[in-house]
Amino acid sequence: METSTALTQSMYHITTTKLNALSKQQQSYETIKQRILDAAASQSTQVGKVEILLDAFEVHDIDTPANISKINVRQYLEQSRHDPSVPSTLLREWQTAFEQALDVPSRKYEQASLFGRLVMEWLGSAGESPLSDTPSSSQDHFEHVGRKEMYDQRKEWESVVFTEGSTSSPAAIETYLTGIFGSTSKAKRMVKEPLDSLREGMRSFRLGNFDTSALQTCMTGMLETDLLSEEKRKALADFRNNPTILQEMADVLNMQVDALDSWSWGEAIPVNVRRALNGKYRVFMDEEILQALLLHFIGMKWATHFRTVFDTFFRSGAWKQSSDNLLDGQARRNRQRFLGQEDGCERSVRNARREKYQSDYFLSQLPKAFNDTTDNYCKGSPNDDVKSPMAIKQSLLHLISTEVLLNVRLNRSVTVFQSDFKWFGPSLPHATTLSVLHFFGVPEFWLKFFEKFLKAPVKFVQDGPGAQTQIRQCGVPIQHRLSDAMGEAVLFSLDFAINKSTGSNLYRLHDDVWFWGSSHASVLAWETSQEFASVMGLTLNEEKTGAASVSGNSDLPQETSLSNRLPQGEVRWGFLKLGSSGKWTIDDQQVETHTRELQQQLKACKSVLAWVQAWNVYVARFISNNFGESANCLGRPHLDMVIEAFDKIQRGLFADVNLPGDNVGEYLRIELASRFGVEGISDGFFYFPIELGGLGMRNPLIPLFLARKESLKDPGVKLDEAFELEEADYNNAKQSYEDGTSMSGLVHPNADIEPFMSLHEYTRYREETSIHLHQAYIDLLAPPGSAIVEPTPDIQNAVQKLDPIPAGQGRSLYEHWVLQLYGADIIKKYGGLALGEKKLLPIGLAGSTIPPSIDLQRAGPVLEADFDGDAFWSPESLILSKPILSKKAILTVVQTTDFTQSATLSSRKIPKYTPDPGVDTVYKRPKSAIRSSNRIHHHASTSEVLRKINSSIKAK
Repeated sequence: METSTALTQSMYHITTTKLNALSKQQQSYETIKQRILDAAASQSTQVGKVEILLDAFEVHDIDTPANISKINVRQYLEQSRHDPSVPSTLLREWQTAFEQALDVPSRKYEQASLFGRLVMEWLGSAGESPLSDTPSSSQDHFEHVGRKEMYDQRKEWESVVFTEGSTSSPAAIETYLTGIFGSTSKAKRMVKEPLDSLREGMRSFRLGNFDTSALQTCMTGMLETDLLSEEKRKALADFRNNPTILQEMADVLNMQVDALDSWSWGEAIPVNVRRALNGKYRVFMDEEILQALLLHFIGMKWATHFRTVFDTFFRSGAWKQSSDNLLDGQARRNRQRFLGQEDGCERSVRNARREKYQSDYFLSQLPKAFNDTTDNYCKGSPNDDVKSPMAIKQSLLHLISTEVLLNVRLNRSVTVFQSDFKWFGPSLPHATTLSVLHFFGVPEFWLKFFEKFLKAPVKFVQDGPGAQTQIRQCGVPIQHRLSDAMGEAVLFSLDFAINKSTGSNLYRLHDDVWFWGSSHASVLAWETSQEFASVMGLTLNEEKTGAASVSGNSDLPQETSLSNRLPQGEVRWGFLKLGSSGKWTIDDQQVETHTRELQQQLKACKSVLAWVQAWNVYVARFISNNFGESANCLGRPHLDMVIEAFDKIQRGLFADVNLPGDNVGEYLRIELASRFGVEGISDGFFYFPIELGGLGMRNPLIPLFLARKESLKDPGVKLDEAFELEEADYNNAKQSYEDGTSMSGLVHPNADIEPFMSLHEYTRYREETSIHLHQAYIDLLAPPGSAIVEPTPDIQNAVQKLDPIPAGQGRSLYEHWVLQLYGADIIKKYGGLALGEKKLLPIGLAGSTIPPSIDLQRAGPVLEADFDGDAFWSPESLILSKPILSKKAILTVVQTTDFTQSATLSSRKIPKYTPDPGVDTVYKRPKSAIRSSNRIHHHASTSEVLRKINSSIKAK
């Protein structure tokens, strides 16, 4: 598209300008350097040679060696003319040091030149000159370059979405829901029944109107999703900061809010197919901007309202808090008599479970506030209090591991099962959605609006101008807040159904469901899930369904086999499998599959920077995430297992004859020598951050070794320590009682008649009464401490000479590890930790597009992909073929570029990227197919705003 073309053009000329300036300065320096060496060589005395070198360093402002003082050397030279005690060997050492120091700027210039050439290679990675005048493609030309999988999955998607879903009748759904919600307990403070309060809350919904602040929030939220095309995203980002456009758009959107009773989609919405990292494809709508903003506003309002109403229901008393081993009346009386306390402690495992469930898993798809712009498929949130989906996914692994470990140590068997709903979004029947919302009391006006939203007219842009328009008959549109709200409302019924039948909670991440507890409770939860799916017209995904039973370490009889009423598949999290021992192991087959995929991704890279980017995305983020983040509950065995797996991945990766070398560093060294004729590259160049002139390649093993030293060899030790502290507390309480010094002893002075409670009774309800067990539980969920990277004096001094880091952005332990590991060699070659002169490096450009953390705006969903592929990867968004561009990136480049003259941007266009015939991608579509023709004609001014918006987009 033209915007990206212009930005790429700008980047090309910026890099070219810097390389030209670099070349001139390098030539000038080398000339000066040679004159200095020749002048020194012409001197007949050792003192004369050193004096020439010293004068040259001062005149040309060349950095002297770190261990030499120019002031001292000049004083000693003067002494040596009259005092033979100044050793000649010292003079020769000074000469050698000065001559070697002259090579440091040479290396920096060479390094800067290499960095610039790497960026140029990356910009031109399409294989054609970026200044070619060749047209990119004809608007009427549709090139079929997709995979067979895309057609198969699109065909399946169409068979689901354009066919009315099979579900129970509205009456049957209402009967089912009445059985769940109709008879519930309530808290004493509640006057109304929980269901009545829920319905009243639904009826209280008020949409409100747009103002510029709400509009900006909607824009920010939409930019966190993958809904809009790149062209519209850039336009939306600009509109967000333009007060005039914001006010005009808000006015028009309020007109549409006033006319919601006559709202419709209008003409067919273009849809396109995108590929996820695991090879699956998803279908996205390409809506007009105002339409998308209106729907996002409505979706956010309803999503936060659902969250508020369902949260109230959660606290109403209807939701059971625990199913096992609760303090009963007799136990409370005994604790009051012997210990002077009736209830359990505030800091208990039971309370920690409830708080974690409510904060992280209950309705996790729904925002807690209108300004919560966290995207369910992306990395993070501007709100530090909101965990990212990936963080919650990782915490689920830690929670399961901790619960299994706790049950085993308490001599209890525990059963875990997992599942999800096959094609949940596309297959959710409209009748089911509307029936559930009707049962909950959503007003009729909104039910009609939701039905129109669900029955969207769409057509595939890949099919060309004559594409057939079809009406959706099933499912919810992807990446819409309104879709999230509807899906969560339906699944909220499952959450409560399982809680009611088992007394425990279903841990759910959208439609991925996890449950653990006794075998009996797990069977009840599984059968409740099956009944729910049957009534709602959904299908449980057999491929992602499994169960495991873990026995407690007791001599008592245990349930050793999995009930035949539970699913028989394996329990999996990422690349891990849960065994009957309660330990996670790595699925080698999955690792081998992804190693082969990684080989293909790396082979497809046309530049070194693209290769590094692919490594960072696939290995340092995707594979690392799927191995699970370290935590105390997983311990050192997990870390050692992952370290061994990464070693195996690297060995398998470079066993391919097309990837020379035995490891990443050796491969890159060979490639740089082959492509650019550069020898003797330091390893630090590969791993140093981009702002220091390195490639920013991530080493996935460093975080593991940072955690390994402080990790637990046996995580169960934490629980054993808690039990020991409990027993010590018991002995102290018993002694106090028997001495008659405790509160209970004063009330019952006949301690010799009524013996103190047994240790078994004291610890029987420990999940509700033990502060020590609570602390162990919290500790097991936490990450291990990190190793200390002790800086040596040379590295510490070199770090202090670097540009200061902005306030609040200290260097990470990972960075300190890298600097300490490779820094000595870098300092020796380059005189410091910076590999080149910053003003001559296109660091701003590279740093804006290939950040060290690979936190790409458009690749975020790939990195944070839910492991079933519910997050998305557009091949155009991953920097394997060409740069991802943004206005912010170019501004950063311009602001960090040192020009003597302004670069004039060429008007010639960069040719369209042509994929390698051996590399599979999805369809490429012409610009004519991008245009969204759907419009809302409630008011004449809407068309005028749309005209201005479209003109603004084209102008970019």
